[in-house]
Amino acid sequence: MRAIGLLVSGMIIGAALFLSIYNQRLNMVIVENRKLHAQKDELEGEIADLKKTKNQQTTINRLNVFVVSEESTPFDTLTESELRKRVNSDLKKVVIGRKISDFAAMPEVYESILKEKPYLGVLDRDYMVLGVRWIVLTQTELKVWVTIKEWKRLPTP
Repeated sequence: MRAIGLLVSGMIIGAALFLSIYNQRLNMVIVENRKLHAQKDELEGEIADLKKTKNQQTTINRLNVFVVSEESTPFDTLTESELRKRVNSDLKKVVIGRKISDFAAMPEVYESILKEKPYLGVLDRDYMVLGVRWIVLTQTELKVWVTIKEWKRLPTP
């Protein structure tokens, strides 16, 4: 009876160990898959924008967004890529295809689009853009650095 009990408990411990290793590997694959999908979507968008404006050297053809955490703890890679994607989609509608001279005349307008903008439901959390750190225009590429922090909404009664 004791041998059967040891055999069954060994099988249970072995199965639990196997499942924990399997779960860890599966999580790593899921994270990598999400990063690759986000990168693919970003590159497809860039290709479409470049095809649309490939012969125009006086317009903004590319947009790069960099997300900086306001707090001392940085974002994880999934949160950062999702925030970058959302900020990029908000700015892309307004910036891509615009003349460089129009942008240079009033960059404050583009900055005000993002300032204090909330992004709700980013991996079950809410975030808010505190402000734009830098906006750099090099040839036909616009680079934007935004500062974002986690936003706690007040509970509604």
